[in-house]
Amino acid sequence: MFRTVLSVLTAVLGASMSATAQWDISGSLELELRMFPQAPAHDGQDDATFSPSAAFQPELVYEWGDGNNRLTFEPFARWDADDSRRSHFGAREANYLHLDDTWDVLIGMSRVFWGVTESVHLVDIINQTDFVEDLDNEDKLGQPMINLNLLRDSGTYSFFVLPGFRERTYPGDDARRRSPVEIDPHKATYDSGAENGHVDFAFRWSQVFGDWDIGLSHFYGTSREPRLKPRLKLLDGVSLRPHYDLINQTGLDVQYTTGAWLWKLEAMSRWGQGGHFFAAVGGFEYTRYQVFDSEADLGFLLESRISHLEESS
Repeated sequence: MFRTVLSVLTAVLGASMSATAQWDISGSLELELRMFPQAPAHDGQDDATFSPSAAFQPELVYEWGDGNNRLTFEPFARWDADDSRRSHFGAREANYLHLDDTWDVLIGMSRVFWGVTESVHLVDIINQTDFVEDLDNEDKLGQPMINLNLLRDSGTYSFFVLPGFRERTYPGDDARRRSPVEIDPHKATYDSGAENGHVDFAFRWSQVFGDWDIGLSHFYGTSREPRLKPRLKLLDGVSLRPHYDLINQTGLDVQYTTGAWLWKLEAMSRWGQGGHFFAAVGGFEYTRYQVFDSEADLGFLLESRISHLEESS
């Protein structure tokens, strides 16, 4: 699939060179220094007090046809002095996008975000979490996809074909921010006989009704959240092995805007992973603009979550 996507992008780029086009190059460079004043808690962790790292994320965009065609390439690279697995390189975006009046289509590697809440993203399921970047689940890996969006008066209908699965990344044994028990991502198991070659599917409908923003989605495929199963090692105790289940997940996200208030709700119902799981998170966000007659804004956020698991008999 990766070779097919690359071939399509190369062919499109070659065919478009003669047309009026525009390049846009941007990016970011991050220098990070983490400090660990206390001694390591687990064997094998690096004992450095100061841990430097650097990340580089350029973005190259090539447009032609009055901006209706676009090629995007956004690689990401990080070097970390102490965490062996945190030093990594990969593509966040590598895709072709065509825009039309009533539809658009994207082919290649991309990132898609669903949801409205801040504390947890229950319905956001397309992309895999890049867990070596941070443990807050905010950093995502690019996902190979074909995404067709139909723009209608009744809403936006988004269809996704997701060939190729990317496993979750985990910090190495020498990392200071890791689980007490070793997680071995190289020993992952799958529900699907196709393993990481399973083709997933997703659909989302979204619409704006006055002050209301509503989204309804469904996903079928390999769960991005693995179950961690204990595995006895011959020489040095227990490790955890990720297991990726096949799931069906239906999601709902709602946001109501009134003045400086945003009222938010996300809910999802998931079948698979040993039973039926339901979870919801809701709350509000309030922004006080130009506090004390300054240019600064002050935001207040409150959210609460509930969940329930019905295990299979």
